[in-house]
Amino acid sequence: MDTTERRSPASAERDDESGRGAVRRATALAGLGSVADVVAVAQLVTTESRHGVLVAGLLSVLTGVLGLIQLHGRPVGLRVMVMVALIAVGAGLTGAMTQRYYADAVAGGLLPAPVDAGTAPVTPSASSTGTAPSTGAAPSTETSPSTGTSPSTRTSPSSGTSPSTAASPKDGEKIREGEASLRDQDYLDVESGRTGTIDPATSDLWYVSPYRSLWTAGGGEYPITPVDARPGPDDCAQALTAREYDQVEVGKLAPGDWACARTAEGNLVGIRFPAIPTGDAPLKISYTVWHWTPQE
Repeated sequence: MDTTERRSPASAERDDESGRGAVRRATALAGLGSVADVVAVAQLVTTESRHGVLVAGLLSVLTGVLGLIQLHGRPVGLRVMVMVALIAVGAGLTGAMTQRYYADAVAGGLLPAPVDAGTAPVTPSASSTGTAPSTGAAPSTETSPSTGTSPSTRTSPSSGTSPSTAASPKDGEKIREGEASLRDQDYLDVESGRTGTIDPATSDLWYVSPYRSLWTAGGGEYPITPVDARPGPDDCAQALTAREYDQVEVGKLAPGDWACARTAEGNLVGIRFPAIPTGDAPLKISYTVWHWTPQE
């Protein structure tokens, strides 16, 4: 009985020391998780580095879970609420970045696009096929006032059968000039100037900032190559025939360098790099698009 009584205070002291150690570890984890959250939000607002946000978000979730383990069996207090908040914020950031990576994989053809079962197939209407719904396309016959006998036949202007007089653009004709600032995973449709549109059918350029590389859409489906000087449409066509790369390593270029690429629509684009970005800084370019008919 005396031995038991002598051991009880020591055991209680060890339990108390263990509890204080768990609280200290939980506090340290809370501080680390808070720093991770601040870093993730700062990167999301400034550089939009997806890799950095994803890593920081996962670290916040991990520290929150470890902190809850350290506080297991203790009353719900401020430290427990902090751990729960770290897990929630980190999970939200991780989910947002995962969704972006999934969208990029779908755009690049690495994953199939989701199918909306509630979308009804589109049936072409008469107006979209160019067929007039009415029978008013019959030509009207009038008697020529000069002879009185020979009928002159002319097409009614309401029939819509007269050919369009709009001329198609010629090869080498300039379609558009523009400038763009591309952040990590941004897509650019050079014909319209839309940035950030993930659509392999129309998007032409794709920037990946961690590697400072500029790809054509679809994960390099169309050719792109650096050129030695400011190109014209013929220069771009010849350069792309000789060198069909799928990306350009921007980090190896110098300010003022040029590149040529084929667009998703088959046109040509000359791209100028006025400055070379560092880290996760956006890539700023100027470009000229020319109409071009690909040779079979």
